[in-house]
Amino acid sequence: QYAVHFLKVKVLVVMGHELCGAVKAAQLPVEQLEQEPKELSIALRGIKYNLGQGKFKGVQDNRARDREAVAANTTRQVQAIAEDKGIMGKVSAGELLVVGGFY
Repeated sequence: QYAVHFLKVKVLVVMGHELCGAVKAAQLPVEQLEQEPKELSIALRGIKYNLGQGKFKGVQDNRARDREAVAANTTRQVQAIAEDKGIMGKVSAGELLVVGGFY
C-alpha cells in the first residue's frame, strides 16, 4: 500500500519462489507452528490458511508439492491485493498493474 499510494509504483509484483522456506514451514502441523515466536507463528498460520488444509497431501513428489504450494500462496496473495479497494482503484484507472509470478 505504501509503495502504491506514496511511491506511486506502476507495477506491483507478487513473486513466489521455488524452495520457499516459509511456505515449506507453513505445511508443518499447527501444533509445531504455535511453538514459534508469536509474529512468526501468525505469519506461518496465514500462509497455511492460504494453502488449504491438506490440499497438496496427495502429491507424492516433495518438490512438486512445494512448487504447487508456492504457486497457491502466490495466487492467494494476489487475490488479497485484489480485495484492496485503494489498490484496485489504481488498477481500474490504468495507473497500476498487479501481477503474480513464480520462479
